[in-house]
Amino acid sequence: MAARDGGLALVIDDPEVAVVAFLALVLGEVWRVASPGLVRDAPLAQATAIAVTLAWDWPEGPVGPPLGVLGPFAGALGPMLLAVVATLAVGVGRRHWRSLPGDLLRSVLTVGVVGFFTRLPLPTGLTLHEHATGDPGAQRGLVACFLLVVALAAVAAPVVVGTLARVSEEHAPLRSLVLTDLRRHGLLALATATTGVVTALAVHVLGPVSFLLFLVPMTVLLPAVTRQRQIRAAQRQTMFALARLTDQAGLTAPGHAARVARLAVPVAREAGVEDADLLDVETAALLHDVGQVGLSRPIPGGATTEISALDQRRVAATGAAILARTADLSRLAPVVADVGIPHHRAVARGDVALASRVVRVVSAYDDLTASLEHQGALERILRSTPHDYDPLVVGALVRHLDRRGTVSAAEAAFLRELASDRPAPT
Repeated sequence: MAARDGGLALVIDDPEVAVVAFLALVLGEVWRVASPGLVRDAPLAQATAIAVTLAWDWPEGPVGPPLGVLGPFAGALGPMLLAVVATLAVGVGRRHWRSLPGDLLRSVLTVGVVGFFTRLPLPTGLTLHEHATGDPGAQRGLVACFLLVVALAAVAAPVVVGTLARVSEEHAPLRSLVLTDLRRHGLLALATATTGVVTALAVHVLGPVSFLLFLVPMTVLLPAVTRQRQIRAAQRQTMFALARLTDQAGLTAPGHAARVARLAVPVAREAGVEDADLLDVETAALLHDVGQVGLSRPIPGGATTEISALDQRRVAATGAAILARTADLSRLAPVVADVGIPHHRAVARGDVALASRVVRVVSAYDDLTASLEHQGALERILRSTPHDYDPLVVGALVRHLDRRGTVSAAEAAFLRELASDRPAPT
């Protein structure tokens, strides 16, 4: 290792570091964490990429053209080369052609964010990288905290970029989607960032063995995280299977529950439901019609909009009774039960959850679109608002369908005008 500014910095003529870091990156790319509905995380690879970028400068010192134009940022090219080559090697070797562009983007973003922010000149005249690889003295605690913030930003960057690609598909606010995706990664992201920083700081004392030593806790954590995500995926599959029970029995229109769940989430977000509660909205939407298994005679087409208010409450109460017998879903029994309550009764009660009102409106919309155009279905819902349906939720549904292009701007304007003419709820 070569000395610099009173501290130790890794250079390219230290091949042990490059070899060990590369092997750790390859191991991290091979050992992924399955994340249902998201990209497959590679926390070991990200932690190693963060550590090697913080600890390694290659090329080191002044460089000539064309790299000279990069100034202090040129030192991050070596770590980025290692990360990209490791990602390519594993992706090509496993023939993961579909995920390879996303994996490469993750590697480049992780190294790029760390390399950029740790090599920006600070008011002290040094960069954060120089503070870390030199002797921070009494500021070592503050330097470590800043490094952790940068590492967290590096872990979050690929998540945010991936979310940006989904905004146009889901027609949802960027902020909500970003927060939801970051929450899903949760503590694993914090563990990844922390491991990367600790490894980088330890390299100058322990040498290349740090890349293996400090990744051991991560390797112990990953099976637990994978198992937890598998359990969640199994629970989700079970709910979808239970939701299809009424389809298979011919009690509801094919795909009704799945369509309601898919639409209820963005409408609930539009209506003001907290992001943390959107999963409950989706689950209640999937299972809101399971009570139809208790009917003595099936509803024609399974459309609860065509039955009496009393029968609607019976269907909802039966479904709630079924859910109340399960440990995980019993908390949602009141939400499902209240789907059968018309809005004027909900106002009188004053304690009906917004999730129940969302599912009621979206379910009616899906039932009506089986025989009516989108505008006609919304007009019929509006004529029963606010007696049967919450005007807040109906307005959120119209806005979402307008944004998604399901109804034209002229139709949306007409519907909003129609809604403004409705009497206020009492």
